Amino acid sequence: MKVIATITAATLLAFTTAGLASAASAEPRTPEVDKPRLQAAAKNVRLKASLPGTERAISIAFAQYGKRDVAFVSMETGLKTFDVTDLDQPKLLDHLTKEEMALPGDDPAKRFWENEDINVDPKRKLAFLAREVNSFGRALPGDRPTGNYIVSAVDPADLKVLSFHRQNTGHTSTCINDCSFLWTAGLDRSDAKTGRIFVTDIRDPKTPKELPVSVDVRGKAGEGKITHDVQVDAQGIAWVAGDDGTRGYYTQGWHRDPLTGKYREAKAWDPVPYAGGAVPKADMPTSFTHNSFRPIGRTLLDGPLPTRENPPGSLLLHTEEAFGSPTCKTEGRFVISSLQGTHNGEGWGEAPKEMRTVGIWSPDDQEGTIPGNVTCSAHYFDVQKRVVAYSWYNQGTRFLDISNPAKPIQIGYWRPDTATSWAPYWHRGTVFVADISRGVEILQLEKGAHEAQASGTPVTLTAHHARELARESDREPVPLAPNPFYGWACPMVASRDDSADCGAGACGAPC
Repeated sequence: MKVIATITAATLLAFTTAGLASAASAEPRTPEVDKPRLQAAAKNVRLKASLPGTERAISIAFAQYGKRDVAFVSMETGLKTFDVTDLDQPKLLDHLTKEEMALPGDDPAKRFWENEDINVDPKRKLAFLAREVNSFGRALPGDRPTGNYIVSAVDPADLKVLSFHRQNTGHTSTCINDCSFLWTAGLDRSDAKTGRIFVTDIRDPKTPKELPVSVDVRGKAGEGKITHDVQVDAQGIAWVAGDDGTRGYYTQGWHRDPLTGKYREAKAWDPVPYAGGAVPKADMPTSFTHNSFRPIGRTLLDGPLPTRENPPGSLLLHTEEAFGSPTCKTEGRFVISSLQGTHNGEGWGEAPKEMRTVGIWSPDDQEGTIPGNVTCSAHYFDVQKRVVAYSWYNQGTRFLDISNPAKPIQIGYWRPDTATSWAPYWHRGTVFVADISRGVEILQLEKGAHEAQASGTPVTLTAHHARELARESDREPVPLAPNPFYGWACPMVASRDDSADCGAGACGAPC
């Protein structure tokens, strides 16, 4: 489907209203979905532009084509590319539709799911889309393929599927060693039923080869623990988040293996443990980490200010995705941990060592937070110049100054009506937000946010803000339901008519 469109810079919500409005009363619950009325609120953030036709946006990546800047938007409807060289006038380049991605036996009318963290090879111009078990309406007792699509984006206006590599998981895929290999995380559907990383050789993208290895095995056979996502830091260390915390690995070069005491060469299929571990239950009750970031090397200035207590490279920022609290008071928080004391293999084994917690933040009792019963959990985040852009589902996108890792402060927020913020991405001084309800919005921090960061003054709740009633629209937030395979660890959009869009029966149906 080749459609070219020019988007004028728009302000979808022309408000600069600051603060928290008292929450609107939730509509009565129905057996199918929750329909809370969400009130709009924003502070120190403005909407620069939006990408039309991106409703159900899940993840975003970027690649340079000479002077042309291209955004890749992964959605329930497939993959779209946009020329974002002019941020005020993005242009749609192509749409690889779900119909083009459908495999034999798929129902093309159903959604593609989920590719939660799209990766793009910046050199070979390849995009990798992970396919989950409930894509295209697949249900028991039939076959439900999972794995990775490898898409050629040599011409971003002419996307082509090169191959589909089937394997026993397909939640997130991450480039390793200059995109020579993929590390794929998710629920292991093999008989082992342990958490692990699947390794695929993609040096020939038309004929990917899965290697017969298990990396970062978690839990005992049959326990059903999972790995969730992998982030590679500026030193090339791959951080695997999932059940029982976050652990990092060397994937290249010669290093001492702390589990054996011997020096050996690290490889994508045989990495060397570096550091990491679990988080204290008091700080992360579920022990489930969703994604992570370690500021080091060229990204050191993006993270907290190094100190004698927390030297360069010693901090790990990571997310607990959990929905036990509608305001994230007790679960679903942002945690900053110290890696010190975990470099000798302490984070491996059946009882991983707990890292020291340096700082915690959640929207609970913060300005801009809805105190009612809405969906709240830390999800994906991105960091630039000590400012974290953070998605909190119905609690919107928050901007935190983490200069002092022990005391992160909120310097701005964007919580428009019907927000279901999924993932933010810093790009050229702006933040692209994949909102699965509203689509992709391009945000820019205002002067007040920078002043708040410079002075160390958080955006605070005031009586004036509490009295203000922010406007509502006729739109309703996208209803979420537990994933039939991951539960609330990775929710999905529910069908309002309770149709079998993600398996037999409702989205919460057992697998």
